[in-house]
Amino acid sequence: METFIAFFDVLGFKEIINNNDLTEMKRLFGHLLRDTQTALSGEKFVQLDNSTIVPDLANQKVNCLHISDSVVFWTNGQTEDDFKDLVAVCHSFYWRSLQTTFPLRGCLSFGEIDFNPNTIKTIGGMNFYNYSLIGKGLVDSYIKAESIEYAGCLLDRLAINKVSDKLINDLIYEQKICMYKVPFKTGENYEHVFRPIKGNHNDVSFRNTANGIKSLFSYASKTDIDKMPESVKRKLNNTIDFVNYFRETDKDLKNPNK
Repeated sequence: METFIAFFDVLGFKEIINNNDLTEMKRLFGHLLRDTQTALSGEKFVQLDNSTIVPDLANQKVNCLHISDSVVFWTNGQTEDDFKDLVAVCHSFYWRSLQTTFPLRGCLSFGEIDFNPNTIKTIGGMNFYNYSLIGKGLVDSYIKAESIEYAGCLLDRLAINKVSDKLINDLIYEQKICMYKVPFKTGENYEHVFRPIKGNHNDVSFRNTANGIKSLFSYASKTDIDKMPESVKRKLNNTIDFVNYFRETDKDLKNPNK
């Protein structure tokens, strides 16, 4: 089927694996799972019998496959409502992860996919797990996401072309997305991307956010910034440049819908 699909992966995953034991890895990725479920729930929660508060997935509108450091979201249809549902999930997931969990990069695209989940339990007590998600839609979103050189998520032209200009303009007005000159491995290009903040940063909030991003890049991987590979430093600096794009200026005070 043809559908809207988004692929995300964690930046610096190899360093995270190499510098944490399994117990810490499970704790860290438990946070990623929390962010995923919170986004899928529309940021709505429910209290269980033991008083635990968990995301309420009763009205989940978007599918999700969580494998290792990769998270894939996709819709069942290709209407504008389906697109809006996926945008809402991706925006929430990206924003939450950038604040407190992992630096991510991702791409929301459109294309053909096929998903056939199946589990077979053998007589010997072993399990055969088949959660194969295949299709050009997945490949396109994966390739575009992997080419991004900062912690960000863009909306590919393949998806943008499937919805009205009015809807895109509405998302810009609501400050969920904007146009940004995205750094890719092969150069720079203007793309629609998810915003990291509504409105603009003042000097204090920018410094706090920049320091938080530095911590995201270094904490989980247990790597000091000055000892990071140059490729990681480049992504870190590009991410801070991205946040700086939303730094308040005198002009912004007169035009808050930057």
